[in-house]
Amino acid sequence: MRFKITLTGNYIRKGNMLPLSYQYEISSFIYKTLNKSDPVFTTWLHEKGYCSGNKPFKLFTFSMLNIDKFNISGDRIIILSPTINFIISFLINDAINPFILGLFKEQHMIIGDNKTQVEFDVSQISALPDIEFKEQMSFSTISPIFVDTFDPGKRYNSYISPYHPDYSIIIHNNLLEKYRLAYKKEPDKSWPVSQIKPLSEPKSKLITIKSGTENYSKIKAYNFKFGITAHPDLMRAGYYGGFGRLNSQGFGCVEQLI
Repeated sequence: MRFKITLTGNYIRKGNMLPLSYQYEISSFIYKTLNKSDPVFTTWLHEKGYCSGNKPFKLFTFSMLNIDKFNISGDRIIILSPTINFIISFLINDAINPFILGLFKEQHMIIGDNKTQVEFDVSQISALPDIEFKEQMSFSTISPIFVDTFDPGKRYNSYISPYHPDYSIIIHNNLLEKYRLAYKKEPDKSWPVSQIKPLSEPKSKLITIKSGTENYSKIKAYNFKFGITAHPDLMRAGYYGGFGRLNSQGFGCVEQLI
């Protein structure tokens, strides 16, 4: 299930300047909102296996902010629009749509770092219609896709581009894992390996997580249009749960190309 959240800015109080890297703050807002939910929803998440012990629910992704009018000044976005919006997407049972709508309605949020912050109110949230999933589809990123691979000769994992020879198989294995977590069963072994083909030149985006703190990190991800061949159930897992890794931190959200 997928929602469009509209935010109205309270620019008089804290200003209208956001850091270019703001995904971590939006992710924190989403988690805080979910954690404030009533015990019935929290129990349901645990009973269905979406949460285990202290491990939080991660089967969601969200888009970058959609800002109609803005300027860029250094590492800041100057927002010139009274309202902005973003998409949040959950790989979860559609039966709880009304609960999610109520949970995020009229929430207050602050996005920013130790330099600048912006206050917003959730002025509207609306459920978006489902789409038909087929074996061949085309998508465009609305938040960059992050994929990495382990290199035994290096201390850290390597960030890879959509042109890397292992890109499709890494995406495929990640989709299989999302399927297992969401549906609590093994994928059919006859399903073909998912294949991704870029339809536009991938553009890298360097994003700072936890900016301004000692635990900050920089992540390279890619925005691009792509065609994908995959089993429809894996296509659904990617569309709602995100493609690649770190989806709950604002990576891998896509929209269908028609």
